[in-house]
Amino acid sequence: MGAYVEVAHLDHVQPGTGALVAVGDRAVALFNVDGHMFAIEDTCVRCGSSLTSGTLHDHDVICSGCNWRYDVRTGCVIGVPALCIDTFEVEIVDSRVMVASTATLGCHAT
Repeated sequence: MGAYVEVAHLDHVQPGTGALVAVGDRAVALFNVDGHMFAIEDTCVRCGSSLTSGTLHDHDVICSGCNWRYDVRTGCVIGVPALCIDTFEVEIVDSRVMVASTATLGCHAT
């Protein structure tokens, strides 16, 4: 696994919300689901909308542009598990949110 970069303070992303962060030159959607942080590629593969602007329901984010649903744990499109976006490992260190600088292909096991 590559290096981790600090992207936010834990208080910056409240439970049930998301935030757009940068990891290198990539836009990453960071979501807080019941105190657990998840990071996925920010762009919807169907319409190109920012997933950060979508609505979070449990572990799913609903794209505001086309209503496709993504599982924030795996990056998979709900109902089309072979269609995925990249995910990023997240660690919390002293209330700092750290995201891996290298993406993992989506659809890994939860």
